[in-house]
Amino acid sequence: MNRDELLKRYAAGERDFSGVDLSRAKLKGVELYGVNLSKANLSNVDLHYADIICSNLQEANLSEVHLDHTRIDECNLTGANLRGMYAFQSSFEGSNLTGADLSQARLREIGLQGVNLSDTKWEKANIDNWFVVEFKHYLKKVYLKRTVLYVDDTNEINNCEADLTDAIYYNSDGFKDTAANDPPGVIRIYPGADLSGLDFSGCNFSGLDLQGVNLSGSNLRGANLIHTDLRNANLTNTDLRDTYLRYTDLQGAILYNTIMPEKRIEENQLHKVEDPEEIDYLLDLDNDELTFDDDDQ
Repeated sequence: MNRDELLKRYAAGERDFSGVDLSRAKLKGVELYGVNLSKANLSNVDLHYADIICSNLQEANLSEVHLDHTRIDECNLTGANLRGMYAFQSSFEGSNLTGADLSQARLREIGLQGVNLSDTKWEKANIDNWFVVEFKHYLKKVYLKRTVLYVDDTNEINNCEADLTDAIYYNSDGFKDTAANDPPGVIRIYPGADLSGLDFSGCNFSGLDLQGVNLSGSNLRGANLIHTDLRNANLTNTDLRDTYLRYTDLQGAILYNTIMPEKRIEENQLHKVEDPEEIDYLLDLDNDELTFDDDDQ
């Protein structure tokens, strides 16, 4: 089903759209009230400036959906798939997200007043400091494993009610305090950090400033590096298979023996390693590995 058919049937009074396939539909600015979209496929849908109010989205597939100034208020989202969702200045106020999967989602300035987040999954998501602090009581018992948290005040974050074990704290200016009071397994990342040999597979690092970090020997397989700044980073022996490298800045990065992704490179700035190495590299798409010309080593 496309946008025109949906709006035509809605205008005619139809409200039951359960199970429909609207994947990749352009639904920017639509206004839907009281519709049944349970088990519908809304993956990769553009919902910028859309309003979906008092509707049933139970077990709907909203993976990779794009929300910008969107309202999904007073809705039933129990068991919904919100993996990889991008949401900016949007609202889920009064909605029920019990059991929803928000893994790898990226949230910026999201309203969650009155939301039920029981049993939600947040693994490897990417959420801002304001969200965690503002809605810390809603995050009670929520496990934020490998979720990237933008942190302004570590004490404030450490005192929220979520389970922060194995979370990732990010600050583009670095941290002024020590990690002594951080929950178990927390990793602090910032430009220039030593992150060598760590497992970041599937993590959402989109939009982060990670200039000069040492990721040698690390596992970033399946990670989201869209718009990530990795200039001058050390990616020696780093696993980047299945990684999203759209608009990723790799200028000056060391890519020696790096395992590169296949068919995931778009609009990148790939540059030669600087002196003294002067290594010319090429992508061998047969084995997904970065290989080197013998004459250049």
